Amino acid sequence: MKDYQKILLYLYPKLGGLIRCAEEIVRAKAVASGTDVRTEQCIEKIIEYIRFRDELVVLSEKMDKIFATLGTEERYLLEYKYFRRKSRLEGEFAGVCVSCSERTYFRRQARLASKLNGLFVRSGLDEGWFMRSLGAFPYIQDALAKLGGCGESAFADKRAKSALACRPPEQKGRKLRGA
Repeated sequence: MKDYQKILLYLYPKLGGLIRCAEEIVRAKAVASGTDVRTEQCIEKIIEYIRFRDELVVLSEKMDKIFATLGTEERYLLEYKYFRRKSRLEGEFAGVCVSCSERTYFRRQARLASKLNGLFVRSGLDEGWFMRSLGAFPYIQDALAKLGGCGESAFADKRAKSALACRPPEQKGRKLRGA
C-alpha cells in the first residue's frame, strides 16, 4: 500500500472534523479580511481553503462508496488497523470474530491493502490526484512527513496485542481429554 493511501485511511475518521475546520477557517478569514492583510491575499487564501474543503467532501464520498463494496470482515480489519473507533468496534462489529491465526491476520491485511489499492485507483484516488488536490496543505504534508519519519506507528494507538478478536484455528485430529 502506498503512503498516500495510508494517509487517506488514517485520516478517514477525521474527515468530518477537517471539513468543519476548513469551513471555520474560511469564515474567520472572511471576517478578518478588513485587517492589515491585502484583500487579494485574503481572497486567495479563502479560495484555497474552500477548494480544500470541497476536495475533502469528494474524498469522503468516494471513500464511503469504496467501503460499501467491502465485506464485513474486510471492514472490520480496516476498522481495527486504521480507524480504531471504539463505538464501531463495540457496536457494528461486536459479534465479528476473525477466525485465523496471527500470521493469517497479516496475510489478510496484505490482501485487503492490495484490494484497496485497486479500488482507490479505479475511483480516481491515485497519487497524482492526492498530490494535486491535498498535497499542498500543511496538515497533509505533516501527515506524510510523520508517516515517512516514524512509520505507521506514528498514527496507530498503542494497543494490547490481544485486542483483536481472533479465534485460533481448530487443530485436526486432536481430541480434548475426557471427550
